Amino acid sequence: MEAVVSTQSTGKNMTTSLQSSKSQLDQMHEEITRTLEKIGSREKYINSQMEAPLAEYRRLRDRLAELENKYQSAGSTVTEQSRALAQINEELETVKAQMDEKGTTMTDSGPLVKIKQAITKIKNELVQMELRIGVLQHVVLTSKVNDKTAMQRDMRIDDQFHDLKTAF
Repeated sequence: MEAVVSTQSTGKNMTTSLQSSKSQLDQMHEEITRTLEKIGSREKYINSQMEAPLAEYRRLRDRLAELENKYQSAGSTVTEQSRALAQINEELETVKAQMDEKGTTMTDSGPLVKIKQAITKIKNELVQMELRIGVLQHVVLTSKVNDKTAMQRDMRIDDQFHDLKTAF
């Protein structure tokens, strides 16, 4: 019997504990419900306040994606241009090497000195030829003047002779 009394006493203790616990749980439930409502209203307020910054963020994120695509495209263009530049540099180096090779052969001044000497000799010969041409032109002109003078003298003599013939 004692076990029954002990069980009944435990049952009564449990019922009182249950009632006090239930009232505490009800208070906690009400408090949690009020807290959840406050959280919900604050969440709505924050969402309404963050709407404009979120729209700006989305716009900037889309712009970033667009710029990243352009960057990748530009990167491939830069790579292509770098390859083209490398090829042009190789061609330039080849041309420079050829120019250096030709420059070393051109620094051999022996043929150039001979050409300069030949040009000087030709210039001297030209001066001598121009002098001879001038002398010959003078001789021809003098000869023409002498011929003209002689012809005029002959014409005067012929006129005088003709005048003498007519006078006799």
